[in-house]
Amino acid sequence: MAREIIKNLTYRKTTGTFDPAEFSVFLEDQYLKKNRSGTRAKKTFAPSSIGGYNGICPRYWYLAFNQHDFADSNDALGIANMSNGTYSHSRIEKLLEDSGVPVDLESEMTYADPPIRGYIDIMIEWEGEIVVGEFKTARSEAFAVRQASMKPSFQHLVQILIYLKATQKKSGFLLYENKNTQEFLVIPVEMNERNEALLEKVFEWLRAVYKNFEEGELPKRPFTRKSVICKGCAIKDWCWEQQPEGTVDMPAMEVPKVY
Repeated sequence: MAREIIKNLTYRKTTGTFDPAEFSVFLEDQYLKKNRSGTRAKKTFAPSSIGGYNGICPRYWYLAFNQHDFADSNDALGIANMSNGTYSHSRIEKLLEDSGVPVDLESEMTYADPPIRGYIDIMIEWEGEIVVGEFKTARSEAFAVRQASMKPSFQHLVQILIYLKATQKKSGFLLYENKNTQEFLVIPVEMNERNEALLEKVFEWLRAVYKNFEEGELPKRPFTRKSVICKGCAIKDWCWEQQPEGTVDMPAMEVPKVY
């Protein structure tokens, strides 16, 4: 169900030609036009997708690696939030660039086994050490959870650990910005023994998923069509309406509580 982005449809009409309700709908339509659709095939796993939503579904990755139809289904509010997140990234990057701290922005990273490709938000030199960073935005409610625990989500933890592994660095951080207030908190992440073991478990699952893709056997659906995993998936229609049930039982990625 699409979330409502327009809040003034009941506002009284003016006597002139400008109709605020009509203009509000026009703005919403402009956001929705940013949804994309088409045909494509992925070549690698995406670090930002691993460990969250359809990124834990083996069937999604199998179909994504093959030629597939996709259609974004973001509502206008979701698109606006993503645009705001992009702006926040740029603003923080500029802040650090202007600070005089040596930085490297949007560095491409690759990993061979399993095949992963992505871009690291930032790497900074801090007291002689290269530290890997990732920026995230969050609503006040989610921000409060991160602040209270000083722990990232599993998906975000996996992403920064992949970057540390690929760059062979020990120290990293996730910088969360509150969308409502622009307050921020920095959560440090180290490639210690415990995180190394967590990442290796994720890699084992990714390797099994990729091997299954290479063998050409379609996994069965591990979720129902009404599940939150499927609802937001860009290839759900392709998966449910144009693909068979599948022949391989593959579990979804296990998502533990972040310790």
